[in-house]
Amino acid sequence: MIGLVIGNLELDALTTTVFLIVTVFFLGSFIFVSRTNDMIGSLKSLLPQRKNRKPLPGPDEPL
Repeated sequence: MIGLVIGNLELDALTTTVFLIVTVFFLGSFIFVSRTNDMIGSLKSLLPQRKNRKPLPGPDEPL
């Protein structure tokens, strides 16, 4: 019984099954990461956290 034939490469059923499971897991990890992380959130995590956020002074106000 042959699981998969690609050109001259013949893979048995067990190897094909393992290859398919690993491929689905690998591609699924990209979907998981893209759904749980977003670019804005990852960039915000790099910035230092400021506890007292006051607006910046205007042009005619002292620093």
